[in-house]
Amino acid sequence: MDKYKISPKVIVGILIAAFFGISLLFRVSLPYDQVFSGEWIKFTSIDGYYYMHLVDNLAYNFPDMTSLDLFRIYPGVSGVGSIRFFAWFLASVTWVIGLGSPTQHVVDVVGAYFPAILAALTIIPVYFIGKTLFNRWVGVLAAFLVAVLPGEYLGRSILGFTDHHVAETLFSTTAILFLILAIKTAGQRKMTYRHLIRHDWAIITRPLVFSLLGGIFLGIFLITWAGAPIFVFIITLYFIIQFVIDHLRRQSSEYLGTISFVLFLVPLIIYLPFAAGKDTTVALVIAMLVPLALSGVSLLLSSRGLKTFYYPLTLVGIAIVLMVIFNAVAPDVLSAILNKFSLVFWPSGATATTTLEMQPFLSPQGSFS
Repeated sequence: MDKYKISPKVIVGILIAAFFGISLLFRVSLPYDQVFSGEWIKFTSIDGYYYMHLVDNLAYNFPDMTSLDLFRIYPGVSGVGSIRFFAWFLASVTWVIGLGSPTQHVVDVVGAYFPAILAALTIIPVYFIGKTLFNRWVGVLAAFLVAVLPGEYLGRSILGFTDHHVAETLFSTTAILFLILAIKTAGQRKMTYRHLIRHDWAIITRPLVFSLLGGIFLGIFLITWAGAPIFVFIITLYFIIQFVIDHLRRQSSEYLGTISFVLFLVPLIIYLPFAAGKDTTVALVIAMLVPLALSGVSLLLSSRGLKTFYYPLTLVGIAIVLMVIFNAVAPDVLSAILNKFSLVFWPSGATATTTLEMQPFLSPQGSFS
């Protein structure tokens, strides 16, 4: 009987493929008649037409994107900005499918299907996150839930909703997957700076590769969505908390310093050519250096045999001093960084009233709920 037993890996593969199909079914079949009606392809969002206007231009002038948008602020002219990887990504796929000369119909069809396919692909990193943190069956359950998840995620990834939101989800989820893998493998192998100095490839290769891949997807995420720097803050906050936990447990946190440095260095390199302002660049530099400083303080206090509770107190003191210095040296940059937090947590004016995803989470209608 054992020879007829199906491997769990095969079962998981079949289930993930089925969830991929279910995800596409929900996103494609239900709105299909509204999108493909008659001779025209009707996109299901206003921003979809904006992005398709950029893709139309880019597909026929590939790989050069127009720097001006004649239709964005009629009757004036507006620049398209630098954070436009989604348009370039979609145009690249269209250009390849069209064998270097895509017709208007090919451009529109690929654009309509693109968000649904990206949403279905998101199932894959979600599965591996669940598997890495728990086990394969938790990963399967997580993949299924993402495939059928209703609400904003479904609405922004259906056929014809050609906007960058679903790409954000795919890139950020994949970045988090590789971050989890890097931390888990480095922690299990007890990676230290000595392993790096000695080139102990058996220990450092997998964590470094995972950190590199996480950095690549984080960098792509940063040039896809202008609000992506909030993830830099969230990840940095995690590193700070994990450093404190490791130090209080008297465990080495050197692995965190190595992983974080690579994780933030790579997106900094990716983001620099597209940087429209100093705030995100400075935030990435800070995020890259903070864990190294945390590791150094931890090693210093441990070498002197000081009690563990001095570590968080020391970090608070250093943070206050650095904020004062930062405000004195570059107040405009600090103000720009803090303003981005304000837009996320306390949006006001036209931003809050016209952009659904920017409305306050606990008071979407203007009052606490």
